Amino acid sequence: MGWAIRTGLYCAHITHSQRRIWTERLFHFSYYPELNMNATESCDKMGVNSKIKDVYTPGRTKEEVIDSYNNWADTYEHDLNPDKFRGPVLAANECCAVIPEKNRMSALVLDLAAGTGFLGKELHQKGFKNLHALDPSTEMLEKARARNVYQKFIIKFISEEEELPVNADTYDIVVSSGGMGQGHIPAGALLEMLRITRKGGYIIWSMREEYLRDPQYDGILEALIDNMEESGKWSKIKKRVIPNYYEEKEGAVFVFKKI
Repeated sequence: MGWAIRTGLYCAHITHSQRRIWTERLFHFSYYPELNMNATESCDKMGVNSKIKDVYTPGRTKEEVIDSYNNWADTYEHDLNPDKFRGPVLAANECCAVIPEKNRMSALVLDLAAGTGFLGKELHQKGFKNLHALDPSTEMLEKARARNVYQKFIIKFISEEEELPVNADTYDIVVSSGGMGQGHIPAGALLEMLRITRKGGYIIWSMREEYLRDPQYDGILEALIDNMEESGKWSKIKKRVIPNYYEEKEGAVFVFKKI
């Protein structure tokens, strides 16, 4: 019964037919504990993927996306821990690659789509002590605030439609991990990211590689990247495809320097 209760809690989101299949296997799990563990892990993975699909569903309003993240805040760190999601570590490593250790304490960094502060934690541990966090979800930012690594919080979406309440040429680095995707940072927001980055500063982000082919980005994002380079706004330092970025999914890391 204990297994059934635990599994029911983990699998509240799955369909009736999926629930029936797990119930039929209960007898086998009673005799084979390793199957019990595997089933719980599989069910947990289904739940996380369902939440990811929810927040990246095409056509959702900004308010709906914010509500989904507010509701996810309590379990977000468990669901996307570093064993599953490598984005924050990879993005932090790229920041270290462009800023020498002796300059990290004074470098002003904006963590864009900061969420609960996974990336901020990584940056802080690597010597970056002057960190700002931007995210539209108040509940996610409350989790980030509890880490005590950020000096300022901005509760906003970044968009191509309006400027952030940030002066031009402010940040040494604007960095994002997991902020790109359907209904999240739009392609046109690259121009706003550039505006708030100082000359000689860096724009860095990591994302799921498959998201480059989402309707919001396909034929748009990389075309804008190339146009911004050709027009002398920035220079591309790196684009790298990363295996096992989120579990078995590939990721992509981008690094640019403002000219």
